[in-house]
Amino acid sequence: MIRSVPPPELLIETSFLPDDFPQRLERFKEALDVSWDVLAACIGADPRQLQRWRQGTRPCGDSMYALFLLADRVPGSERLLLGDVPRTRRPIEGGAPWA
Repeated sequence: MIRSVPPPELLIETSFLPDDFPQRLERFKEALDVSWDVLAACIGADPRQLQRWRQGTRPCGDSMYALFLLADRVPGSERLLLGDVPRTRRPIEGGAPWA
């Protein structure tokens, strides 16, 4: 049976990026010791997209996914970009029902 309403434990907060994400992105770039153009190339994005992120536009889509894949390769970078993400929801006990 397909659910029409998601179970509450699977809901993700709609705005999980911290308000200071542009400053965090700057620190991430500095930690990598690369230019904005190189960071954009690393995640397959246009440098203008990163400029928009620095000006406050929220990242989304493939570029955001690639940014977090890159951050996963650099120890501590997820925390650098996201800060301490509060656990507002409890983990699924016993795993996901489809696992």
